[in-house]
Amino acid sequence: MSELKLENCRLDDRFDILECLGRGSYAEIFVARVVRTNGDLPPKVVIKALNTHLQGEPDPELERTLIENFRNEAEALDRVRHPNIISRLGHGVALDLEGHLFHYLVLEYLPGGDLAKLCNKRPLPIEDALFYLEQICRGLAHAHSRGVIHRDIKPHNLLLTEDRRTVKIADFGVAKIKLIEMQEGAITKVGTEIYAAPEHNPNGETTLLDALARANRDHLTPAADVYSLAKTTFMLITGRAPREFSRRPITKLPENIADEAWAADVLRVLERATQTDPGERYQSVTEFWQELQAAVRMADENAPTRLLADERTVIAAPALDEGEKELKRYAHPSRIVVPVAAQTSSRPQRVQALAGAQVDETDLQPIGRNLRRRVLNWTISLLFSALFVALLFATHSYVSQWRQARLAAGAESRSSIGQELVATTDINLRSGPGASYPRVGLAERGSLVRVLDAKNNWVEVIILQHGRPKEDPTSADRGWVNGNYLQPK
Repeated sequence: MSELKLENCRLDDRFDILECLGRGSYAEIFVARVVRTNGDLPPKVVIKALNTHLQGEPDPELERTLIENFRNEAEALDRVRHPNIISRLGHGVALDLEGHLFHYLVLEYLPGGDLAKLCNKRPLPIEDALFYLEQICRGLAHAHSRGVIHRDIKPHNLLLTEDRRTVKIADFGVAKIKLIEMQEGAITKVGTEIYAAPEHNPNGETTLLDALARANRDHLTPAADVYSLAKTTFMLITGRAPREFSRRPITKLPENIADEAWAADVLRVLERATQTDPGERYQSVTEFWQELQAAVRMADENAPTRLLADERTVIAAPALDEGEKELKRYAHPSRIVVPVAAQTSSRPQRVQALAGAQVDETDLQPIGRNLRRRVLNWTISLLFSALFVALLFATHSYVSQWRQARLAAGAESRSSIGQELVATTDINLRSGPGASYPRVGLAERGSLVRVLDAKNNWVEVIILQHGRPKEDPTSADRGWVNGNYLQPK
């Protein structure tokens, strides 16, 4: 192995290389400080250097393939520029301190780590997983629309910004040409093997050139990325890599999440997305995202609302106006009818016993039994009445608290109308107050907006000043956004 000697040196008279972040089979990744710029570069960047001799002396054909693939990565990144795809900031050819020639890319530096590290110790809550997956699907859908299939989607290639609010797809090294893996090699592919679609590495292919020969025969579709994205979803929600489902569909979820309300529907989506036959999968990431989102939303809508300490007591929250009407209707408990022992009218009334007279106690027993029965029946009646009143009071308290919370939330949302706020991250503008409404524009991080209307946690805004130049000049400047991602300027 011959590593490039680049640490503590200056590249292209602009980049001071600080340290090596990692090495693959044919590439080395460095972080560098920008010392000279025209204002078009951030303070830190990543230098991705191609080292064709990292695994020893390569044969000429393999070396040419690696160099061509590296150039194709630069071209692919230029074609798929998107807020959820890592940005290429430059490229070039240079000599290291020992005179070895190498090609390099200058990439955006994302210090927030990757999704593999984020969910390695613990699975992400389903809401957090969907938050990241929506961004990944947007980036992948854009790449597919530009004719680029990534072919190596996995948690390690999904990088986070410093605040961990934005995820970006990285490592397009195998995207343009039909090769299996440049960064980790074609033989030792343990990490990629877990996530890669079967058509990427069929049985019998053991070298990079074998993979190239097959790629020239076969036509890949976006369904290959859908497969890898589904395996990535498994990692995010379970906290473990899907090793047991390598090269086969996902057919079950771990016990720790199998009982979740959304588990069965999400498993159905993942199983279809990881079918061996590409034609049986979702044919686009948009279709996959819609099915996954619907599966979780369906579970949320069907989840019961719990009341009081006893989990067996389930009372759905009534609509506000109807709830008040129901309380008025049942302000007084209904009469509870308890059967009373019937009296026999044909039986003659017993006369009062005179003093000193003997009384047959057998004749007194029916009266005692009748009295005890009446006391028992009235006791049961009172208990039922008390329970009914208690339940009615609990329902009234619950509805009152729920109404106050709704009114408070509405008042807080309405109080923000007219305010000027700043976007804390890139936020999608949607046509209505909810994530299910179509996307109509983008409020970039740092954008200045004015609130026009509010509904629960969603606010309608108009962009006064974009945080960076618009990527799509035709996109809307007015729409609904999640208010959690806005803050006072």
